[in-house]
Amino acid sequence: HPKFSRKGKKIKKIERKKITKEDLCKRFGWSHDSPIGMIFASDLTDGVFAGTWSLFRDRLTWLRETLREIRKVSTVNWLVKPHPNDEFNDVITSTISEYEKNCSNYNHVKIFPDDITIGSIPKFIDVALTQSGTPATEYPCFGIPTITSCETATSELGYTIEPRSKEDYFFQLQNAKKL
Repeated sequence: HPKFSRKGKKIKKIERKKITKEDLCKRFGWSHDSPIGMIFASDLTDGVFAGTWSLFRDRLTWLRETLREIRKVSTVNWLVKPHPNDEFNDVITSTISEYEKNCSNYNHVKIFPDDITIGSIPKFIDVALTQSGTPATEYPCFGIPTITSCETATSELGYTIEPRSKEDYFFQLQNAKKL
């Protein structure tokens, strides 16, 4: 059965494959020796004010400021993964539109390709960023340092990096290579 967005637009089905870090670096022209960070974008339309604390006013502000900061951190190659609801909800302001405004001219920052399985991600990323999403519970299980920027279900359990100020959050991004 075809899948449709809330506005009736047909969602494309893409054949996905497993990929290695070597394949990914070759695809983007990245050095295999550089670490790879992944930004897991949040759903920009749901649960916007769910936590008791956040370093950023809202999820869109977090995404924009994070993209602006990582473009300065060229010691790490960055992948930006849109939230699946961007396409399902057919949003006007999306992760991809924010990427295009802020990072499209930076070779060390790329959108996560549609044709790669999410099961490949733990094999090639060295750090994960999420505002409050499920990557905060998933990627620490693989030993991948995961930075959050607001209250999550995993807050204060000791296995995520939880900066308590924007300055500390940006410091963690700038030093992601050392995590």
